[in-house]
Amino acid sequence: MNQFLGLLVLTGILGFGTATPASAVDPMPAPSKDPQGAPAAQPIKGELLRIEGEFYVVKDVAGKEVRLRVSKDTLLDARLKAGDKIDAQVSPDGRVISMFKALQ
Repeated sequence: MNQFLGLLVLTGILGFGTATPASAVDPMPAPSKDPQGAPAAQPIKGELLRIEGEFYVVKDVAGKEVRLRVSKDTLLDARLKAGDKIDAQVSPDGRVISMFKALQ
């Protein structure tokens, strides 16, 4: 009886260390998505050229002008002014999630 119990415990211990076929083929989430599976926000860095109402016009690092629309839900650095370097996060649907003065 003791041998059987010892064998059962040993089998259980060894069984926990092996991978199951399901865990071996589980894909990692794509890097472009957040942990919940939604597309990740896109970072935008550049120089703030001007503010036109709810639109902030930014020259990105590639030299392209980008119009970013802010809303009441945007986390926005109130000190931003033309000429500032900015870091922004934009959702896949074009909403600005946050925009702050870049740390030099």
